[in-house]
Amino acid sequence: MNTGLPAIAPVRLPTRLRALVSVRDVAEALQAAAAGVDTIDLKDPSDGALGGLPLGVIADIVAALRARTPSASISATVGDWPAAACAAIQRRVERVAACGVDQVKVGIPMHDPAAARDLLDALAGQARASGIAIVPVLIADDGLAPACVDAAAAGGFPAVMLDTADKRGGSLLQRRPAGELAAWVTALRRGGGQVGLAGALMPSDLPALRALAPDYAGFRSAVCAGDRRLGLDPDRLAALLAALG
Repeated sequence: MNTGLPAIAPVRLPTRLRALVSVRDVAEALQAAAAGVDTIDLKDPSDGALGGLPLGVIADIVAALRARTPSASISATVGDWPAAACAAIQRRVERVAACGVDQVKVGIPMHDPAAARDLLDALAGQARASGIAIVPVLIADDGLAPACVDAAAAGGFPAVMLDTADKRGGSLLQRRPAGELAAWVTALRRGGGQVGLAGALMPSDLPALRALAPDYAGFRSAVCAGDRRLGLDPDRLAALLAALG
């Protein structure tokens, strides 16, 4: 019977929590690949929450990973931009995608919810027209506008992430109530894509992460010896991956 209601994609739970680890250069990327990281994420941690690496560096990292680990899953950020800079963001998406990454991550700040919604709609259209796998990263320090959650879920993106801009104020799970995070994960998963959580996450967050059941979690601070702008620590990386199982 046709009820007249829109079809809703079935909710799918992940079989395990996968790890995304952010790296800044070829050496870190190869280290992460050798350790068995699920997704290797290219960004500059010294240049903001989603600092973008130079295009030449992205291309060099991709080439090294494809030569050493052809099946590696690689994402890269476009850098930190205001939501209103839609045209510039879309041009950067094209340039980052041309470096050969599998997914291009775009931060969606919430300072101007209307501009954020417009940017999500524009990115969804760009992804459909170009075939680029665009992953919106909703910046959730101060909450998310419901219209932006709805737009991200309806955009047909392969994945949507939640992250924080301020890495010094505790992890995402410390910044937002568990019930709120659970509602966002559920709403985004109904869009049919994967859901990722990030934002100064630490090994102590793993029990709460498993309860929220995202598809993957993003880490940088947890696998560095001290400041996230310093290099990866092999022991911390190994311990995190072991804890993830």
